[in-house]
Amino acid sequence: MKKWVIAFLVATLAAVSLSIPVQLLRMEYNDQYHQEQRTQARDHLTLIREELQSELDNSLFYADFIEMIIRQNPAISEPELREYARFIVERNQLIDNVTVAKDGIIHFIYPSAGNEAVIGMDLFDDETSVSSIEQAVNSGTAFTQGPSESVQGGLKIFNRTPVFTESVSAENLWGFASVTVDFEELITSTLKNHQHPDYHFSMMVESENSLPFILGREDLFSRENVMQTITLPDNHWTLAVAPVNGWVAREASLNSELTVSYVLISIIFMLVFFFSAQYVSKRDLSRKDALTGLLNKHTFELSAKRLLKYSTQKNGILLIDFNDFKRINDEHGHLAGDRVLKESARRMKEIVKQSDRVGRIGGDEFMIMVRDVRNEGNLEKIADRIVAHVEQPVIHNAKLIDFTVSVGFMMTTNTEAFDNVYELVDKKMYKHKEGNKESACLTLE
Repeated sequence: MKKWVIAFLVATLAAVSLSIPVQLLRMEYNDQYHQEQRTQARDHLTLIREELQSELDNSLFYADFIEMIIRQNPAISEPELREYARFIVERNQLIDNVTVAKDGIIHFIYPSAGNEAVIGMDLFDDETSVSSIEQAVNSGTAFTQGPSESVQGGLKIFNRTPVFTESVSAENLWGFASVTVDFEELITSTLKNHQHPDYHFSMMVESENSLPFILGREDLFSRENVMQTITLPDNHWTLAVAPVNGWVAREASLNSELTVSYVLISIIFMLVFFFSAQYVSKRDLSRKDALTGLLNKHTFELSAKRLLKYSTQKNGILLIDFNDFKRINDEHGHLAGDRVLKESARRMKEIVKQSDRVGRIGGDEFMIMVRDVRNEGNLEKIADRIVAHVEQPVIHNAKLIDFTVSVGFMMTTNTEAFDNVYELVDKKMYKHKEGNKESACLTLE
């Protein structure tokens, strides 16, 4: 279980390490795609803005043209005005009419048919435009009003230019020259040429003297969408577009390079997992005794030396050796001897704590490092329990195999070298073995 956990963690770390640059590449790719989307939307909006700006400039210019005609000839006759106005209306299909308001009162409009209701209208009495008119008079500049509902019906844009005539001492306000642009026709003709099924379009007209007018969806006027502006006299238009499906990032799975990258990472994960598991298995095998699964001599000695050097607690060490193990091999065979060693190793691990170390030193000799022992009396009790548990008969091929073991034990300190401890405990073990032999001889007699 341990090796699988380690192999999984190592493989996961490798996969994550490789995934990071892939994710960065994916983010960069999606950001690039997002920028491409915005660029395409911006190009699309630019076409709309440029055409709107061009149409507005061409249309609103004619108010300045009428202003120039009147300024040069304040006494211009109505037939002359009608000719100029007819020329303007016929030349520009977006212009609904041309009006002239002497002293602010509309006295001329072309075409007159259908527009009779505006004759006599006093611009200074119009609450929606009076402040803009006063500002235009004071500054001497034109102003744009609308889109707003006209008297004739429909949304219109009014471009009004103040007309001044010169006197000996100063300029006097003569009145106003205006052109009326059909807002709905302007938008329809422009979007007809440039509307795209993949984009939503909205427009907001803002003026200091009126509430904003919004055409389309108000939620499009957010920072994440593409916006451009058109500036008119006393008027500010904001155009916005957004994809119908939103600013959606292209999925990495649609990109073959990223797909291949994830496939390669998956393959690398499996390879690292396999080789890590193999490495852990081989490392464990190199540290353990092949027969019993206990620590081998080299690994046990390294572990015991570290414990002796760094432990601040009292520890004990035990050396266990089988008595006349050759007899077991001779009477029952080597497989039986291996069975006895494996079962004895298992029994030793059952008695000691998980933090203790159990190793096969060689042949039928085992060593145990018992951690945190109070005194030698406690260590002796542990040794007695181990001996009693290990010496229980082992069943092999339906036969009971009896055997005995000898044990030597002693307390250790962190000032003692392992080789010295080994030598001392070995002597105690052999002393115990000699005692077992004498007991066996007395029993036979």
